[in-house]
Amino acid sequence: MGQKRRHDPKSSHVCTECNKSFSMPYKLKKHMRMHTGERPYKCSDCNASFSQSGGLRNHVLSQHKADDVFQCNYCQKQFPIKDRLKLHMRIHTGEKPYRCNECDKTFARASQLNQHTNTHLKVRPFSCSFAMCDASFASRNNLVNHIKRHINQTDYVCSLCGKGFIRSDGLQKHLSRFHANERAFECKICNKRYKGHLLQHMRIHMEEKPHACSYCSMRFVQKSQLTVHERTHSGIRPYRCQICHMAFAHSTALKMHIHRHTGEKPFKCLMCADRAFSQLPHLKKHMLAIHKTDKPYLCKPCGEFFKTKSQLLDHERECRPDASAPHSEPTPTSLEQMRILLAILLQKISTPARLTSFGYGKKLIDDVLCESIKSSGREPCLDESLLPLVRLRKNVEILLEWTVPKEYMDKFRQQNRSTEELMRELTS
Repeated sequence: MGQKRRHDPKSSHVCTECNKSFSMPYKLKKHMRMHTGERPYKCSDCNASFSQSGGLRNHVLSQHKADDVFQCNYCQKQFPIKDRLKLHMRIHTGEKPYRCNECDKTFARASQLNQHTNTHLKVRPFSCSFAMCDASFASRNNLVNHIKRHINQTDYVCSLCGKGFIRSDGLQKHLSRFHANERAFECKICNKRYKGHLLQHMRIHMEEKPHACSYCSMRFVQKSQLTVHERTHSGIRPYRCQICHMAFAHSTALKMHIHRHTGEKPFKCLMCADRAFSQLPHLKKHMLAIHKTDKPYLCKPCGEFFKTKSQLLDHERECRPDASAPHSEPTPTSLEQMRILLAILLQKISTPARLTSFGYGKKLIDDVLCESIKSSGREPCLDESLLPLVRLRKNVEILLEWTVPKEYMDKFRQQNRSTEELMRELTS
């Protein structure tokens, strides 16, 4: 669990989950709801429920009694509760009245300070309930986001390409990076332009590293870098493969691992017609050895090479000003997810030896499926004029026709549900 809190002997009411102590029994009762998830305060106008009476009161005022509003003088945003306006104003003023006694870090909200204090005390009261996962967290929000990764729940979906995200800031970052053409922020030191996150970039020039490891002396520019680093101390591996259940400390490592199952090679050499790689370092090594350049990104119209993808995208806007979209587009998540679901399903219905004979692990999973269909005496869809996702979906439907009982397929069609929905149900 982590280091136990020291508590006053007079505070005899102690939490059995995290050892935090309280002077009054009702305070312990309120605290225990953090662990149990109990929400006894229910809204009479809707289905919302809350762990504390204050949460219900704020909900009623904000959702059901919004006659009187309090307006921010900076951005004109309106709030139904004066306290919420007060908290919001700290975004503009930068006020952070809550200070940590251990490291002098300051926070805008008391709840943020409480969660931060847990990192010093090594207290992680929120534990993952999934089998074979021993991850624990200092805050409930972090646990909720962690569980969403287990169940592949993406509440925020990009309306332009269909890619899903667990958190809203992840979607905003994606929109800014891939779908926004304007880079409005310019660094006055190196003259590079950014769509956002200029403050994080400036820390590089200022050699500012505000995020300190609670285990060792290392410090980092970004909080995400600190989070990944601390997993080397804690051993936490929150990213688990849906296909073989192997766990990883970083999402990038998991993504590269999944390519072994699906056979995907998203990093293509634009100078060789038939060379592609599952990892970017392999493409860079190929470019250096074969084409004598450390710049793997090629602009086809003019033939100029670039070291980073962002440099290529910047160049393409000038080289091809009439282009409606950048040359390099992200792989649609729906295709990536379909391939993962197919890999899981094939492992469920086939033996390892049979999959190996079809080239599983060496070929693209789309081609493995075609080999499986041929072995059954059927003809797969090989129409190259179709988009890869459309072609793959047609072959998946052929697979399901002879592997799923007819009465089940008829029922599914009557419900007018998609092939992806059936795949999720079969692989869950």
